[in-house]
Amino acid sequence: MTVDTGQAPPAADPVTPAPRRRRRVGRWVLLGVCLALLAVAVCGLLLVRDALAARTALTRAAAQVPVVSEELRAGARAEGDAGTSATLASSPALAELRHQTTVAREATDGPLWWLAARTPLIGPSAGAAADVAVVLDDVTDDVLPALAGLADAVPATARTPDGGLDLAPLAAAAPGMAAAQRSVDASLARLDAVDPADLLPQLAGPVATLRDQVDELAAVVATGDRAAALAPAMLGADGPRTYLVLSMSTAELREGGGIPGALILLRVDQGRFTVVRQVAAADFPSFREPVLPLSADDEAAATGRLGMFVQDVTATPDFPTTAALAAEMWARNQGERVDGVLATDPVALSFLLAGTGPVRVPLSGPVAEALGRDGVELTAENVVDVLLRRVYDVLDPATADQFYAETAAVVLGRATAADVGPETLLTALQRAAGEHRLRIWSAHDAEESRLEGTLVAGSYSSAPRAADAVGVFLTDHVSGKMSAYLDSALSVVGSECTASGRVDTLELTLASTAPEDAATALPSYVAGLPGGAHPPGTLSLGVTVAGPRDGGTPRVERDGAAVGGDARTTHGRATQSVTVALAPGESTTLRLTVPAAGGGREGADGGTPAGRLEVWSTPTLTSGGLLDVEAPVCD
Repeated sequence: MTVDTGQAPPAADPVTPAPRRRRRVGRWVLLGVCLALLAVAVCGLLLVRDALAARTALTRAAAQVPVVSEELRAGARAEGDAGTSATLASSPALAELRHQTTVAREATDGPLWWLAARTPLIGPSAGAAADVAVVLDDVTDDVLPALAGLADAVPATARTPDGGLDLAPLAAAAPGMAAAQRSVDASLARLDAVDPADLLPQLAGPVATLRDQVDELAAVVATGDRAAALAPAMLGADGPRTYLVLSMSTAELREGGGIPGALILLRVDQGRFTVVRQVAAADFPSFREPVLPLSADDEAAATGRLGMFVQDVTATPDFPTTAALAAEMWARNQGERVDGVLATDPVALSFLLAGTGPVRVPLSGPVAEALGRDGVELTAENVVDVLLRRVYDVLDPATADQFYAETAAVVLGRATAADVGPETLLTALQRAAGEHRLRIWSAHDAEESRLEGTLVAGSYSSAPRAADAVGVFLTDHVSGKMSAYLDSALSVVGSECTASGRVDTLELTLASTAPEDAATALPSYVAGLPGGAHPPGTLSLGVTVAGPRDGGTPRVERDGAAVGGDARTTHGRATQSVTVALAPGESTTLRLTVPAAGGGREGADGGTPAGRLEVWSTPTLTSGGLLDVEAPVCD
């Protein structure tokens, strides 16, 4: 029986949750945390898995690098063996290298790596690892195949039946090299964005090493890109070209080399070379005033003769200036414009003869009469001595210049003959360019812009590439040919960091090999005329030391004693010029101390790379015109 008390039952509390509900929410929170931890763990495991896969792929790729490098080098050395060279672009080692870098790139790509790169602590290292994989994949996909294609194209650039060159392979390689240039530039930009200081120690070192290696690769790519783009057009693939060749005689030195003893007009059409005309420098008239406006610095350093006498156009170390003046002189005197100017010297001719073998120079007219024969055989071993010494024993300067022109034409003709492979010519030209004995200037602005900064351009005054270079230049003060008896050697003996920055020290050794009786045994047009500042037979040389642009003033010591000289600033470089006189058999050593611009730190954009020192000098019979050595990087 129910008893009614008249009271309503108590209502449920709407605020306080039931214990069962609290337990359910707690379980969901715990489950969410567990799932999150599990997701993190799975992601971590996946990242580890991908990292291990990438490491394995890169390890396998590294094993193929030496094989590919050797194949590329062998292809560059191959002397026309098309069967060997044709395998480069389809090399199994290159294919495997490309496959493994692709695997590494895919393993470090995707949302997990994107998130990892944005997490604290490991983010920079994860991002750098992905960047490294991208760079390596781009290099193997874009750059190495293009270089292999260019290596294939060089030996494929063979002689045609009419004596020209098949330039189509080089032209075909140009687009690939242009793409390789863009790819390597992007890779450098990607690596430049990585700060090694933010990386794990295990990764910082390899990233820095890769940056240096890609930088070196970029220099190779830039050279190949220029060669593939410029060579076909400059060799007449798009129509005939005419070039003025300056044959420089190192028997009488100027800062940029020897005086031009002969001028040769060379025509190139589809790789066929034809000597059109030769003019001895002695037969070339002078001009009343410079044929082109000279800069104030050039006129102060070399006087107006630089632009008035063809023999003095090499009085500047800046070849574009020399070439433009020579081209203008030729146009005014011979009535024709040229597409460019080349310059070379007898030592470079000996490099050509080393590849082609001896040549016989037929003689006629006054040369044959003076020598009493109708021909002279020249070899790599005797060409320098014959052209710079022996010829003056029996020929007057005008006749000697004629013989010089005939010899240069015959050697050039032999070097470009149908039975001489392009690789033989290329080897000799590379050696000559490396010693600054071969210079090239184009009258076409677009081509000259691409040449600037290369070994053959000789752009000392304005090119960024030479901004940090030191210069040591020689000028023969004797109106004769005594430089033929100069033995010179230049070396870098030290570079050190000081409170003011880096200081480079060089030594220049100069010796006269002239016979003791040079004053009487040598003709006056070789030994010099009596009544000058020094007795005939004396070597009198002007030595100009030029520091880097915006650098300090060089200091000169001779055999341990300080030497005063003529100090000036030329094209932003502080220079010191002294005169050195040497009697027959005498020698001396100059110690040159040069403060580096910016303390030897990373140079201006496009300048000499940090850690390197370039020294430009006048090529002589015994010393080339370029040194490239290691140097410290100073804070």
